[in-house]
Amino acid sequence: MKLKKTVRQLHLWLGLLVGLIFSVSAITGAFLAFEEELEPVVYPQLYFCPTPPPQAERLPLDTLFHRAQQHLGKIGIHQVNIQDQETNSAYIFRSKGGRLDQYTIAVNPYTADVQFVIQGKKHFFTVIEDLHRNLLMGEIGKSISGAACLSYIIILITGLILWRPKNQKIRKKRLKIKWDAKFKRLNWDIHAVGGFYSFPLVLLMVITALTWSYTWFNDGIFYVMDGKPREMFTTNFDLPHTRGVHPPIEKSYQEALRLMPYEGQMNISLPTGDADAIYISREIADAPIPNMVDYHLFNRYTGELVHTELYKDQTKGMKLRRMMFPLHTGSIGGLTTKIMYTIICLYATSLPFTGFWIWLGRKKKK
Repeated sequence: MKLKKTVRQLHLWLGLLVGLIFSVSAITGAFLAFEEELEPVVYPQLYFCPTPPPQAERLPLDTLFHRAQQHLGKIGIHQVNIQDQETNSAYIFRSKGGRLDQYTIAVNPYTADVQFVIQGKKHFFTVIEDLHRNLLMGEIGKSISGAACLSYIIILITGLILWRPKNQKIRKKRLKIKWDAKFKRLNWDIHAVGGFYSFPLVLLMVITALTWSYTWFNDGIFYVMDGKPREMFTTNFDLPHTRGVHPPIEKSYQEALRLMPYEGQMNISLPTGDADAIYISREIADAPIPNMVDYHLFNRYTGELVHTELYKDQTKGMKLRRMMFPLHTGSIGGLTTKIMYTIICLYATSLPFTGFWIWLGRKKKK
């Protein structure tokens, strides 16, 4: 009895302490579950351009890069994103800088016209993602979110202990919500019974979120699966170079298309600082699970291939690490799991409020 009282107090006060942060994480998570589908609808000019004439030819990536760079001025381009090979797809260039400071530029690949520019702090989904991860407070917010994540795990486990019925008669009541009950009982059912059914998915979301909150958790994935730390990815090969030569983006891109002929989004990351390699990744569109990606690295001065990282050759730790994102966002099973995650996130948003009303009711009764 004393143990259950301790569990109840732990569940209560941790819930009151981080409940609002939990609700913010859950509601923003519901939005982000369908970011991939909603962003082209909200920002069509970022993804689509007018269909070119049949005889039109795509301009070299080097030309498009210089056009985007010219538009940005002193702010450098860090990444090029090519969604697919459709003729009406815009090419997306991203500047250097943090998530909220970064500029995203859409360029027509046939005319080199800059058709859309937006900064991260004005981009709806970027702001939502930063709120989800960092509470819009940078590193401080990230630390708070990480601590709250650990608290959520304790709250969920203690909630399951408190839900556990003593006998068969009570078990039946705790497996269904009595919708025609008075507010107090209905609120308790929504919180406790709904919490029981949503427990596995919410716990999975919270545990996978630790991947981005704590280095020890991220590193632990590799120690558990591989028995050793992660082999750090490098883009610096000490290649002989020529000063002032612009990266041969088009040449590297054409070679990447030859090496990765399948469908899928392609990302070209341009070298910064001491890095002397362009790395190009492509997500395997018809893969059994999302986030299966192949990498090829190219000499920034000549465009020649210098290194390859194929998904099939990666360690068990790296494969599990890549699975963390689809497990966390719900994309692991396609549209079905995304819908499930969204519903669960919307429900989880209410948990701190229904829990607060339970506590308030008991306080008034006392």
